[in-house]
Amino acid sequence: MADFTDEKILLKEIKDGNDQAFEFLFKSYYPRLRGYASRFVEDQEAVRDIIQESFLKFWEKRELIEAISVSALLFAMVRNACLNYLKHLQIVEQHNVEHLASIAGREELYSLDFNPSPEYTLLYNELQEQVNVVIDTLPTRCREVFIMSRFDKKKNREIAEALSISTTAVEKHIAKALTTFSKHFKDKYPLDIYIVIIAWLLSD
Repeated sequence: MADFTDEKILLKEIKDGNDQAFEFLFKSYYPRLRGYASRFVEDQEAVRDIIQESFLKFWEKRELIEAISVSALLFAMVRNACLNYLKHLQIVEQHNVEHLASIAGREELYSLDFNPSPEYTLLYNELQEQVNVVIDTLPTRCREVFIMSRFDKKKNREIAEALSISTTAVEKHIAKALTTFSKHFKDKYPLDIYIVIIAWLLSD
């Protein structure tokens, strides 16, 4: 297998559809991601599903990913998936949140959603306002498709049927929305916040 240790080369090859590059990515990061996700989710079968689904979404939307840290984006996506899993089980209680927020180490950034401090509450309120700003700038149909996809959790096929358009048209509207979000947050916020937003967008 070729050596893809340079992240820029790795991301370029993945965006070009190189299966070997994606296999390298999976084998390189799976152990760390599994250990990271296991801090939040005890069920190891669920952990495996979360990681595999995150990699799948990364691959499916690879063309939309800009030249940012691959590892940071993967950890952020897995974090979002863990949080969604825990919310689904309705087991996120205050003592769980405080425990998760106290985890130290280089991956602490990716636990941002679990931090209950006023500083992060203000940040997320601000980011939510900016998300609404971007949504309001989208063309009507593009905005409609994005909301149905991201917030109503509808599949592309369901959106196409509901709006009487093709799935290709749905994909183009979503791609346009993601590009608009990417540019807005990349221009206004530091890299770590930009990564958080991109991970959120890719984790629909």
